[in-house]
Amino acid sequence: QVLFKAHELVFCVFPFQIDFISDALGCRSLLMTMLMTMFTMISVALRTVSGNVLLRGSEVEISDIADAVMDGQILVQLEESMGTEHRVRTESLMKDIMEALRPTFIALPKNNVGRVGPASARFAMHRLFVQRHGWQVKGLAAYGETWEGGHPSLVLVDTVPQKVKRLFDDKLGGAGLSLHELAAFAATLERVIHSEAMTRLQAAYVLSGDEPMQKLQRDEAHNVTQTYMKIYVTGLNASASKIRNVEAIYPGWKDTLKFIKDLQIEVAGDRPEYEFSDITDVVEEAGERFGHFQNQECIEMKKALVKLEELEGSGRVRIADFYGSALHEGQWQFTESVGYLRDLGALDESESSNLRVIIPNYLNAPSNCMEPSAYYGVCCIDECEELLGHVERELEAPSATPSEIAKIFVNLPTASLAAGRELSATLLRRLEEVGNHHNGRIPIHGRLFAQWMHHAYPRECPYPHVSGSIQPKMATEWMGSGQATTAVKQEMQLHIEAGRRLQAQSYKNGSDEELGSALWSMEEELVDAHAHSLELARRDKQGAWRTMMYAVFFGTAGAALVFSPAKALRRTVGAQELIPIKSFTRWARTSLKHTMNMHVV
Repeated sequence: QVLFKAHELVFCVFPFQIDFISDALGCRSLLMTMLMTMFTMISVALRTVSGNVLLRGSEVEISDIADAVMDGQILVQLEESMGTEHRVRTESLMKDIMEALRPTFIALPKNNVGRVGPASARFAMHRLFVQRHGWQVKGLAAYGETWEGGHPSLVLVDTVPQKVKRLFDDKLGGAGLSLHELAAFAATLERVIHSEAMTRLQAAYVLSGDEPMQKLQRDEAHNVTQTYMKIYVTGLNASASKIRNVEAIYPGWKDTLKFIKDLQIEVAGDRPEYEFSDITDVVEEAGERFGHFQNQECIEMKKALVKLEELEGSGRVRIADFYGSALHEGQWQFTESVGYLRDLGALDESESSNLRVIIPNYLNAPSNCMEPSAYYGVCCIDECEELLGHVERELEAPSATPSEIAKIFVNLPTASLAAGRELSATLLRRLEEVGNHHNGRIPIHGRLFAQWMHHAYPRECPYPHVSGSIQPKMATEWMGSGQATTAVKQEMQLHIEAGRRLQAQSYKNGSDEELGSALWSMEEELVDAHAHSLELARRDKQGAWRTMMYAVFFGTAGAALVFSPAKALRRTVGAQELIPIKSFTRWARTSLKHTMNMHVV
């Protein structure tokens, strides 16, 4: 219908000879018919390729309607297995969690039904808890391995009924998770973590000499919440003696004491008596906020490291200066051994005679984490997560061209760099290099892009080591293997003396970009390589479909321009068959001249 009617439509919209249009109403009817036909074709086309295009924000919102129906089934199953209270609490968390996950979910590569698989689900939930609470959830963090190296449902082992774990396993192993289902998974995990807080609170009541569940006077309530935080900061191996000596064990206790007092007044108010539910709300909120509160220590640590930078803006500190600050400037925390720094991924060994500590890798290492929970560690909040989140919100796609990415980073400020920066020639060249590696479009959830971000923001973004080359562990795990986490004084002194002897001229003439360039490599590791390959295939199909639509459109328009004048002329003269070519040529010249005169007037 489109092919047969389009040539008439051209004369309705672009009349070369006003006399040809004898029926304006008929022309309008034809126009409406054509528009409806084209709309139908486009609708069919979009539905045909709906699983083959990148999910953007509006498309996710449309799919939310269908997913909400499925949510009801998930929540019913959770209620059957874990009780009504769990379902109510999970639903109360899901809205905020879903909005926090949305930008990452939209930007992640997906399968052919618009869902994420195990690797992407693990990646998304890890980033959610880091940004939301400063939690490194055990089983979600990669810790030197690929994201495909572990299954996200492992975090639910021994914490939820097998039926619940199997529910998420089946979905991840089948069609994958929608945004709603991913939010339900994350909310379930957060509820499990909150249940651990209740066990800790019961212990705090007992240690304070109070009966759990009873009402407490103001001073008694303060005593219970303080005891709770003492248990929390002393970690999994908390004991009565550790709790009594918390100030000696945990240097930040005075600030923590103020934190919990202020939080209790904010959450439950300042009143004579507190119900058990009030205290519960306070300690749950404390667990959620403590990561951001404790991150202030990380910010101060970063400031101290930046002062020691080898070159301004390089994000690197010579090991000699690192140990020198510990021995001579009171920076007691900068004492990790070279072996421990190496396994943490915080050591730049590109120049064997001049070892360097990589600031963001050091800050985000497990060595700077507290272990208050069996489920998570409270760690420094990765500043690069916020930068990547900005890229995801801007692109709403799993990949982009080098020029698209460069435009985003020109106006992306950090604590170290102001907005309006001009990317250096080296950074632009490396961005193009990564683009060429991926045939013009850079996946933003991969090692090469993370490596480029490290070079663009060396103080904020960690260097992404190739998986398997490092083995980051908590200090307790490292010591459990019989190795020392801290360097002895003699070892530190040797590095300091070697640094003094080192002739600095050879490297101080370089730039901060050149300092880390030796670590640049073109080894790619994608969060979800399979989903990325599906995205590429869909993009190719989408391009082929667009080319076909263009061909149909321009072919139809060309046919209209060729055949409509002859048909219109035949109508005008009342002829029943095609007019001779000489008459047609003479008519065309006259018609064109008349039309041009009309436009001049």
